[in-house]
Amino acid sequence: MRPVLTSARVILLLCALTAEGASGAGRAKPPRVDREAMREAMDAAASDDGSTASSASYAHFLQSRLMHWDGDHRGSVDELRLALATDDGNPLLLTRLGEEYARAGDLDRAERELKRAVEKTPTYYAAHVMLGRVLLEGGRLTRARQHLRRAMSLRPREPEAYLVLAQLELEGGAPAEAVKVVDALAVALPGEASGYQRLGLALAERGDPARAERLLQKATERDPADVDSWTALAHLYDGAGRAAEAEEALAKALQGDPDRHDVLLAAGRAALKAGSPVRARAYFDRLLSLTDEPETAVRVAFSYLSARQTDAAAEVLDTARKVAPSEPRLPYYLGLVLERQRRFGDAAGAFAEVPASAEVFADARTRRARCLSLAGEHARALALFRAAQQDAPEDMDLRVLFARALERGGAPAKAEALLREALTSASPPLVYDALAATLERQGKGAEALALLNGALAKSPRDQGLLYALAAALERQGQLDAARARIRELLTVEPDHASAMNFLGYLLASSGRELDEAERLVSRALRLRPDTGAFLDSLGWVYFRRGETQRAVDALERAVELAPDEPVILEHLGDAYAQARRSTDAARVWRRAVEVLALEPEAAEPADQRLGLERKLKALSTAATGR
Repeated sequence: MRPVLTSARVILLLCALTAEGASGAGRAKPPRVDREAMREAMDAAASDDGSTASSASYAHFLQSRLMHWDGDHRGSVDELRLALATDDGNPLLLTRLGEEYARAGDLDRAERELKRAVEKTPTYYAAHVMLGRVLLEGGRLTRARQHLRRAMSLRPREPEAYLVLAQLELEGGAPAEAVKVVDALAVALPGEASGYQRLGLALAERGDPARAERLLQKATERDPADVDSWTALAHLYDGAGRAAEAEEALAKALQGDPDRHDVLLAAGRAALKAGSPVRARAYFDRLLSLTDEPETAVRVAFSYLSARQTDAAAEVLDTARKVAPSEPRLPYYLGLVLERQRRFGDAAGAFAEVPASAEVFADARTRRARCLSLAGEHARALALFRAAQQDAPEDMDLRVLFARALERGGAPAKAEALLREALTSASPPLVYDALAATLERQGKGAEALALLNGALAKSPRDQGLLYALAAALERQGQLDAARARIRELLTVEPDHASAMNFLGYLLASSGRELDEAERLVSRALRLRPDTGAFLDSLGWVYFRRGETQRAVDALERAVELAPDEPVILEHLGDAYAQARRSTDAARVWRRAVEVLALEPEAAEPADQRLGLERKLKALSTAATGR
């Protein structure tokens, strides 16, 4: 008589083969043995009716598993049918056949074979679970629930049926019932965390953070080393603005896996949000010590940037660039950081290291040219712009930057000619706006307005031209006309967030219709939340209304989002001065002056720096007089 191989013995054989193949990598510490669970598994195996009765069917079964792992589910079906030819009705083979049909997308045949399995052997656990899965996939929840509950009764200490049933209840719109299922699993198998973990993760993805948090906390209570549950909890805390709790949860996750890269990165970001750059640096330094992968350095640098830690971002990228000098992204991103710091000479040097073969070369060259122009190295800047324009003659953004560099280099007539030439082949609002600004800087304000009005006569509903004309009118002090044009734009596009913000700011600056100004800016913020310029406008509305503390709060948030914008810094200083916080006012005004010293073109209006210096002098005089 040939030896009988039960499904449990097959699994043990495959596990043994896997263990032999992994032995060269070192032996892991054996897990804790749950003897009661093992006894139950052995009893189940002893009564397992899913046995193969011949060596022929067993060979086909093994071949089907190999095809299964290769993703060849149709081939696996063929092998299983050959196995069933000599072992008809075997529940293990029928269950595997149903699984392969399901994976191949044939749910009807899958259901048919699985029904045969449970009819032949009503106590076969695996068939009930797989049939429950197939029925769930087909949307037949009531029958799926019946088979899953039958499986749970057959093996109450086996998690799989509980987990599938919890998924069923969740997809059926009954999260409370899903929670009851995983609670039942926790009672049946004390210490089991998978039910709470999986359902918690699913609820978090579905936007049910309160219930998800409770379940994930239960998962961590049962398995304190469960990195995924701690990480998911941290994500929930972060989304709720609870940065300190997020960092604490990630620290717990790192106790389970101290070298996990994504957790170290998330912990560093959480520490920055919690206001602890020292702890953030510890996490990031640990992460960077584990890998030389340039992408990791970029992610760390951008984490620092999001927290406005530009010096730290530049340091990370500079170090990484020395370690991996052939990686073109590192000097490129370093250039972006230095450009944001208005260290234009250093930024140009970083951009110069990007090789011509790199995907980012074109942008790096353009940015390098602009930085050289802002640093006063006009000849080198113009040479780079000419080369870039030769490679991309249709790039209007490049044309505008080239014209501005010509103007900085003392050739405004050439700048004007370059832009007018662009208008002969194309007429994007960007070029009209740039040409109008060029004319204004040469004292030709009337000509600039005539240019924009002429363009609008041809395209009266062009949003870009309407906005450009309103901005030009505002710069020239024609505020009523600017408000009229921007209102005209809002009739064309009622959801134009920048136009709403612009009109709100104009109304606030004039001290008129402040309620309408607040409504406009608030709506713009709903469309584009966390926009520093919009929060600045809202703060200015509060300032003009005399609501000093609300102005300070809004403007402080605006500075967090746009830390080096001179206009926002000046407004915050004005609000501090109104709140009698003279030291804070002087601090942010000085910062605005420093920024304008690095980039005079950022002034708005052109004499902004002079006005700031007057405010600082008046503040100093007032302090001395007390």
